[in-house]
Amino acid sequence: MRVTGLPGVKAETEIWMRNLLLALQEASIDFEISRYRHWSENHDPDARYEASMVAERSVDLVIAKSLGTFIATLAFDSFRFKPKQAIFIGTPLGRHSDRNYELLLKFLDDVPTLFIQQTSDFNGSFIELANIVNNHQNTTLVEVSGDDHLYADIDELQKIILPVLSGRA
Repeated sequence: MRVTGLPGVKAETEIWMRNLLLALQEASIDFEISRYRHWSENHDPDARYEASMVAERSVDLVIAKSLGTFIATLAFDSFRFKPKQAIFIGTPLGRHSDRNYELLLKFLDDVPTLFIQQTSDFNGSFIELANIVNNHQNTTLVEVSGDDHLYADIDELQKIILPVLSGRA
C-alpha cells in the first residue's frame, strides 16, 4: 500500500508522522512524508505550493495532520491528487474558512475518510467536526480524548488505524 504523510505546520510533526507511519508497518505500507518548504525558509506556510508538490503522487492512502488535511483537500481540488482513502488527524476547523469547508466536503464526496479528532481540540472539537462531516457516507469519525492538538499517543492512533488498513473496521 502506497501512503503519503502530510504533517502539520511545525517541523516537529515530521518526526511525529514518521513515528506514526512506522507504527503502521505491519499493514505493509510503503510511505513518503512531505517536507514543507517553510520549515527551512523563514516565512509563512504556503498551502497551495505544498499542494502542488503532492499533485502527481499516486497513492492508496493519505494520512494528514492539521495543516496536512488542508493541503490534501487543496491538492485534490486544484491539482488532481486522488488518494483512494484518507485519514485526517486533528482537522483544524478553527483555521478554515467557508471555502475550505467546501473543499473538505468535495474531497469527502470522492474519498472515503477516517477522521480522528480530540474531544476538545482547540482547533476544532470532535462535535464541531461531526456537525460538518457526519452526513457524508464516505466518513468515519473517531473521538479521542484531549484538547492540545498534539495527538501524541501513537499507540492509540495505531489501534484505531490498523483495523482500517486491514479492512477490519
